[in-house]
Amino acid sequence: MSAIPVPVKFGFPDKDHELFPQTIVLETTNVCNLRCIHCPQGQGYPERPDYRQEYMEWDVFTKLIDEIAQHKISLLRISPAGEALMHPQFLDQIAYIKSNGVGPLDLTTNALTLDNQAIENGKRIPDKMILDRLVDLGLDVIDISLDAATKEAYERIRLRSKYHRVWSNIHRLLHVREARKAPLKVMLSIVDQPEAKGEVEKFVDYWTPLVDRVLVRPYLPNLGLTGRKPGDIVDRNPNIKRWPCPQFWKRITISTEGHIRFCVVDWLNETVMGNVRTHSVADIWRSAEYTRMRGCHIDGKYSKAHGICGPCTDWMGMRWDWGFDMAIRAAFGDKTVPDKPRPMEEVYGDK
Repeated sequence: MSAIPVPVKFGFPDKDHELFPQTIVLETTNVCNLRCIHCPQGQGYPERPDYRQEYMEWDVFTKLIDEIAQHKISLLRISPAGEALMHPQFLDQIAYIKSNGVGPLDLTTNALTLDNQAIENGKRIPDKMILDRLVDLGLDVIDISLDAATKEAYERIRLRSKYHRVWSNIHRLLHVREARKAPLKVMLSIVDQPEAKGEVEKFVDYWTPLVDRVLVRPYLPNLGLTGRKPGDIVDRNPNIKRWPCPQFWKRITISTEGHIRFCVVDWLNETVMGNVRTHSVADIWRSAEYTRMRGCHIDGKYSKAHGICGPCTDWMGMRWDWGFDMAIRAAFGDKTVPDKPRPMEEVYGDK
């Protein structure tokens, strides 16, 4: 029997969303110090012949932040194709964002080098670690990718990392936050994948009392860069009815080179709509081409929207009724956000 879906409204919820993307995903570097097995970084991405190390240039970065500062947004999320802390101007970037009143500001990180000495304006800050300065600068949310509850599983999944160092950094950050009574929200995440079998429940049980939100993310194939895994989100939902991708209405991604993309998982920059150097984000967001692609998704003509959309399966991890925006709301105390999403078939129905 086909499930009777809960009505889901596709499209812009209000005028602010129509005028400017409410979530901006900012990729400041494609360089990473880890090789996690569920990430393109750990599946040959840095070894591709077309790969080159990139760090967002300061003029591109400031031009983007200056534009964002002119608009009301829901979230600026620093979530690179690498590790944000690898950028030599990382703390300068955080300081510039906060000094311009842009936010809420979220940082996604592997937390391995949070205990490194802080460097700003090219100078070391005495007696300050990076985590100290993040609290000082007023970072709103830190989203730490941990992906396991035990040392054995962690170091099997997050290659090149050190479990005890990361674990200590998280607890040190929580201690600093408490000591300074800082409003920083701390979220931890784990990817539900075969290599983490038996880890998810222990992870949730341990960290839930300590942090503001624990996220269990589905494993996604990243448009084929990491491939399918047995029991992944596609296997679990073989008959689910496809829905329009929320990215077209909710968020936009800016690459390390300043490319404005409509797809957050497009590591190869095949969905570029323009560049920060020559275009405004607002003009791209309101453009005729964006409107055309939105219409194709509403009509279920995904291949006509863009060649990358037709064969995509990552859309299953991008729900209208459940996403990172809800995790942020929950971290800030919204009690209406449930602990986990409803089954897909209950919300979207079967094919």
